[in-house]
Amino acid sequence: MFRSVFTLCAALLSALGISTAQASDSPENKRELTVKPGDVIVNQDKGQWSAIKILAVDQWPDGSSAAHCLTYKAVPTKPSLESLQQAAVLVWHAPIDAASFRKDWELIGNQVPTKAELVGFVEYLKLTDFPRYVAFTGQDSKEIVRNANAHYQRAYALGDQGKKKEAIAEYTEAIELFPLFYEAIDNRAFTYMELGMLREALRDFEQSLRVNPNGVSAFFSRGECLMKLGDLKAAESVFQEGQNRFPEQRAMFTKFLEQVRALRRGG
Repeated sequence: MFRSVFTLCAALLSALGISTAQASDSPENKRELTVKPGDVIVNQDKGQWSAIKILAVDQWPDGSSAAHCLTYKAVPTKPSLESLQQAAVLVWHAPIDAASFRKDWELIGNQVPTKAELVGFVEYLKLTDFPRYVAFTGQDSKEIVRNANAHYQRAYALGDQGKKKEAIAEYTEAIELFPLFYEAIDNRAFTYMELGMLREALRDFEQSLRVNPNGVSAFFSRGECLMKLGDLKAAESVFQEGQNRFPEQRAMFTKFLEQVRALRRGG
């Protein structure tokens, strides 16, 4: 999984003009660079200088490592620590295979990442590793969950009162505090459906399934949204998969599968 993430991020940076390719073993590249948090490294490619600041480094059991990077926009002259203080940021956070920097990159110094520089990394942790996010930011996980639940309860009450847009705002606050709160994601999606905002609902159901892959309500409702949006082929695939994935709800999936197939036959 991490390798695929590294590949995608390397491809993105390459498209933006930042090279992460490893050089041949030429004399000037004999010394390999091992990056650590705070390192600022530069690379010259096609007359342009790229700079990256290492925010954190994760070591994996297989011996590989991920460097969490902040990247700056390329400039025509070699950057310095001083010039980078005013430089424009290109990407606030990208996880890249640390081995990509062993050759062709030059260390120009080390500076502890500031709170502002860590914004992208912190948001990444929040969405991908919530326990680490809590520890990294020094927050109280129980307090976060308590506050998120308070927003959830207010949203539920507002929904009962017919104040759907206000309910969506409260569900959003709950999700922002606690991205793993799939019940809040589901309820926001259902509220979007009630407002006829099917694409927004579909987006939420897909987000919910990333958090809770076995959520039968989110899985089924994803198919329902696709059907109502006219993407009948995708909806058919969802309902067909649901028959086997959720055997206790097979009848419901079968009913909607037949409806979708009838719509497809009718053109």
